[in-house]
Amino acid sequence: MVNNFEAKLSSIIGVIGGVGPFAGLDFVQKIFMNTKATKDQEHLNCILVSCSAIVPDRSSFLTEENLENPAYGLFESARRLFLAGANNAIIACNTAHADRIFSVYSKMVKENLPGFKIVNLLETCAEYSKKFKRLGLLGTMGTHKSRVYHEYFKKEYFVLLEPDEKGKENVQKAIFNKDYGIKAHSYDIKPQATDLVSREIEKLVEKGAEAVILGCTELPLAVKSENFTVPLIDPAFIAARKLIEMAAPEKLVEVK
Repeated sequence: MVNNFEAKLSSIIGVIGGVGPFAGLDFVQKIFMNTKATKDQEHLNCILVSCSAIVPDRSSFLTEENLENPAYGLFESARRLFLAGANNAIIACNTAHADRIFSVYSKMVKENLPGFKIVNLLETCAEYSKKFKRLGLLGTMGTHKSRVYHEYFKKEYFVLLEPDEKGKENVQKAIFNKDYGIKAHSYDIKPQATDLVSREIEKLVEKGAEAVILGCTELPLAVKSENFTVPLIDPAFIAARKLIEMAAPEKLVEVK
């Protein structure tokens, strides 16, 4: 008996991970968690490429001079997804959507990978977030300094509230510190990291934030919405649901 693999693999979701690795795994898990399925075969086809070695740090590229653009490694990851049969690619990294990176990546994809769809993590987040006016934003130093969120969250729709410089440094430490940072301990989140992020969320709420965007894909690994008085917006969660809707809308789990 010959299986009709071509028909069963006609739609494959592609995820560019490795930025960081556990954030990529978390993104794929969000796809599975938001899919209606009662057995293995009812889940959507999904391929994760996690090639961290070829994608330089995005924050460093945006804040320092003469570094290699991560766009080239991201494109190579997309190319490998394309060759494996994926129909689209989402980058599981907020900072990578800064124009200096994402515009170069997008141009290479459009010129070299015919029919391959680019799904923008921040565009889907901005569309979802229109139910709020005053939004807190936490992210890496690169995310804040590049003002990548301001490119998508236009001021006529949103007021973006950010931490002060000390607060930004605290979040940066929570993500990158080698002793307790989320990147170093994604499998075993340290209380120091959770405490630093939680404090900055609470400060943004005090400033009047109606919700807080976790603008780094590592942050949802450390804090949960139920522990705060306002919703925490996870762009990866929103984008995962968008990908399911594109691939098989009937399989999208309803959110209460």
